[in-house]
Amino acid sequence: MAVYSELIKNFNKVRDYVRDFYIFGFRTREDYNTKSKRTYDNEKRRIESWLSDYVHTELSGHKKRVAVKIDCSRIYQNPLYKCYKSATYTENDIKLHFILMDILENREMTVPEITDMIVSKYGMVFDLQTVRLKLKEYAEEGLLLQRKVGKATAFRKSDIYIDDIISSYPMLSDMITFFSEEMPFGVVGSFIMDKGDIANSIFTRKHAYMVHTLDDEMLLEILSAMGEKRVVTLSCVSVKKGNKLNITAIPLKIHSSVQTGRNYLIMYYESQKRLFSVRLDSVKSVNIGEKCEKYDKYYEYYENNKCRLWGTSFGNKRIYGQKEKVHIEILIDENTEGFILKRLEREGRNGRVTKIEEGRYAYDAEVFDANEMSPWIKTFIGRIAVFDTTNNELKERFFNDIQQLYDMYGGDEG
Repeated sequence: MAVYSELIKNFNKVRDYVRDFYIFGFRTREDYNTKSKRTYDNEKRRIESWLSDYVHTELSGHKKRVAVKIDCSRIYQNPLYKCYKSATYTENDIKLHFILMDILENREMTVPEITDMIVSKYGMVFDLQTVRLKLKEYAEEGLLLQRKVGKATAFRKSDIYIDDIISSYPMLSDMITFFSEEMPFGVVGSFIMDKGDIANSIFTRKHAYMVHTLDDEMLLEILSAMGEKRVVTLSCVSVKKGNKLNITAIPLKIHSSVQTGRNYLIMYYESQKRLFSVRLDSVKSVNIGEKCEKYDKYYEYYENNKCRLWGTSFGNKRIYGQKEKVHIEILIDENTEGFILKRLEREGRNGRVTKIEEGRYAYDAEVFDANEMSPWIKTFIGRIAVFDTTNNELKERFFNDIQQLYDMYGGDEG
């Protein structure tokens, strides 16, 4: 039976619920079939506790629908950071933390000395290995400093404090404030702001994709693997179909959409000898594996092929590597619509723009998946004189959409 607690041990437990309430909104208990109704109630109560100012409910018949609504232009800090600040700790973790901070105040000691003092001063017994691991963890985090004393390792408290740093560099607080709302890992800046009692009263965003901060934990693991040139195994759940699968491949690059803020991981599949992409919000866990000796070779392969990407799709895996051509001709009044030409050149990515005649320009591109271009191409409807592509599916869908517009609005009739 699921027991309610505002604090959580595993961030993944609540991650999907927060994302669903934020993106889809107005979900009811009946919309969640994978977990029990009690689990849904517990997760909803956590979200309502963390994000009380942004949770909205409405009744649909006898059902209560819940949604998280956030107007990013009216807030100064991403409220989803509260989810990261709700981790639970054991009683011994809390006790050992404050005991170590007290013992190491103005002194340097080895692990056996610290363990003995815990017994003599506090009357508590901790295993030597437990104390050692906690000290090493704090040293890695920068809370403690360590040095070799003979064969032993001595620890002492770090003399670096955020309050001292900010007071020495007053403008640093503005930099931290700005960083805290930038992706990725802005939550780090939020923690520093809490510690330094810094409040943001300067920066807001007209468009902020705050929900993707929920993927930062996975992103950090993946970037660590990329930095060490290692293979990773991802446990994923398909966003569209809900299928579960494990993917073992070499992570090469993170692509971020400027339209949605969504992150994609570009990987190389050794067994199939191809590049592909994975949506980061579909990744549930990351397992870092062995070092990849051919990492630089695969990365160079990606660099040589990225010019054929429109978004993140490398096309149908059954015809991997096949490039699709797109040709459009656009009519422009050069006296009054020069901005259209500039937009075509600015947004056309790796395509090329050529002038056919006065007021008529051609745009040509060669990409792995022309379907990704469809929304952009349609923004020029009304100016397109010619459209052609080797992707027959896209061509048929484009002209069908045009025909539906004519049928709906009457075309040139009358």
